Amino acid sequence: MSEVSSEDSSINRILMEVLSKIKPAEIVRSRLIATYEAIRGIVQRCLEAKSLMNFEISLQGSAAKDTFLNDEVDLDVFVLFNPANYGIEWINKEFVGIITKCLQDQGYSTIVKYAAHPYVTTYFDGVEVDIVPALRIENPKNIISAVDRTPFHTQYVKSKLYEEKSKDEVRLLKAFLKAWDLYGAEIRVQGFSGYLVELLIIKYKSFLNVLKASQSWRAYKTCIEIEEYYGDERVCRKNFKKDVLVVVDPVDPNRNVAAALSLKSYAYFKMLARLFLEKPAKEFFEVEHETGVSINELVKLIEERQRNLGSCIIALYYTVTKNSPDVVWGQLKRIQRVIRNTLEKYGYKWVYVDSWVNDEMSKALTVVEVIDCSNYEVRTGPPAYDVEAINFLKKNFNAIIGPWIEEKGNIVCIRKRKYDPVEIIQKAVEAFTPTSVKVKEVKNIASVNDIQLISDSNFTIWFKNFLYRKHFNKIAKIVGKN
Repeated sequence: MSEVSSEDSSINRILMEVLSKIKPAEIVRSRLIATYEAIRGIVQRCLEAKSLMNFEISLQGSAAKDTFLNDEVDLDVFVLFNPANYGIEWINKEFVGIITKCLQDQGYSTIVKYAAHPYVTTYFDGVEVDIVPALRIENPKNIISAVDRTPFHTQYVKSKLYEEKSKDEVRLLKAFLKAWDLYGAEIRVQGFSGYLVELLIIKYKSFLNVLKASQSWRAYKTCIEIEEYYGDERVCRKNFKKDVLVVVDPVDPNRNVAAALSLKSYAYFKMLARLFLEKPAKEFFEVEHETGVSINELVKLIEERQRNLGSCIIALYYTVTKNSPDVVWGQLKRIQRVIRNTLEKYGYKWVYVDSWVNDEMSKALTVVEVIDCSNYEVRTGPPAYDVEAINFLKKNFNAIIGPWIEEKGNIVCIRKRKYDPVEIIQKAVEAFTPTSVKVKEVKNIASVNDIQLISDSNFTIWFKNFLYRKHFNKIAKIVGKN
């Protein structure tokens, strides 16, 4: 367990209770290993039946390192090929087809997914199994694709986190991050990968120490090293100028393990860490599961927003042409930025944008809430004594109200807006043409009847949380407890 002083015994009790729920039982571990051995045998026979040679099958990921959570039961099975015999082109064109056909012939369902290159997901005895091809490289400096580095990561972590206590600290940090949707480096989350979590525990020794250390991290200035490759924080930061936080990969010093972390996720984690240290509670580790939302509740929420805040809520419906999560989410994130920046440019200052995609990656939409969505805007110009004041007067001579000079000397007027948010968004997305998600409609949501996906229970829960801003609602409950 985390090392805490006697006065922090309440924290210790919380962490022990959390750990008892998130740590897999020995029977779960044994089942995973048995599943791996079974799937390993199937994959080996599939490849040998095609007369393939010079490959090695190994278990990677959190199952191999024994840092997985009770609800995180899956397997990463890597097939490592000798680069002297096989190349990336062969892996991309041949491997997936061979494994897919072989597994399907034996009655297993398969899904082709994409990361650095295609891999195959199947289910064996209720366990999700990713079968990932990679090249067997002798030195991580010579990797050809990102997944070639994974075996080196596994080896490094296992050499450092060999004590059960250390693995439990990883589990606590993972559970903390998962509860706030900060766990994962994929584009949808832009948070902390499993490997990053493990490195933070290797560096700081415990979950609590990570939270405490995070309070001294500085955005775009902090560099965290385990092996002291750079030695000087300033030298390190020169190599990774655009990254919010740098955690140098001990396997490859030219790589930042925290490169995927967004400024939003970074800020969120630091705030949560500070809140937990000030007011520890087991709720910080609990994922809220919601069963459903009534239509009447959504109607009430929309009407309240329109009546009390003057909000307008706009939905963008898409046709999804690719089912790769990172590709789809990458384009949705870019659309969100375009919408937000364009609306702000037109004087809509308070804009909240988020997107939803169903599990099958077949339906997607972006919802935009513009607070104070009136037809009028207040324009503040330069001080009346400024040379630009005359130009402001000329541009706004036909304002609805004003121009007038307010107490600080600036010229102010109220004008009717030229475009409403729907028109602005339509023009913005027309200029931006993503390939994997195509906008088929931009619609103002005046009532719940305007929501096309209202019959999808997962969407209605998401939409309720969009309106409530879910996590801060949860934070309010924790902070408000006696």
